[in-house]
Amino acid sequence: MRKFIFILIIVIFPTACIEKTGYYNAGENRIISLICDITWAKDIIYNDNGSTYQEIYQFNRDGTFQRLIITTSNNGAENTGTLNGQWSFYDPAFNTIYFGNKHYWDIDKLNEKKFAFYDRSGEFGEIGMSRTYKEMTPYSKNK
Repeated sequence: MRKFIFILIIVIFPTACIEKTGYYNAGENRIISLICDITWAKDIIYNDNGSTYQEIYQFNRDGTFQRLIITTSNNGAENTGTLNGQWSFYDPAFNTIYFGNKHYWDIDKLNEKKFAFYDRSGEFGEIGMSRTYKEMTPYSKNK
């Protein structure tokens, strides 16, 4: 009986410690594809002085992203600024993106036409935690 238990422990224990690395199931691949294969943009913001502001995001499968900010003045002059950063999934269900420094996007809706999320700063239960609902659509230069 002792020999049987010993063999059982040797067979079961190593398989229980195997961590998933290097592959994703179909659902996870779909989420990654929707985030990374589409360039996402927030709606253009029109300021009182006639200028506009827009943020455009390109996420990469290697865990990096680029945020392009396009500001157009009221006389038509366009300025761009770029921010590069890193991202990862915060939870095993791929429902939250983590940018570091307690900055999260809690995904509400993600499909080919809409990326809606709660832009969260801080941890749940912390004093001062804030969440703002935001939406993005696929980027089109003609918007």
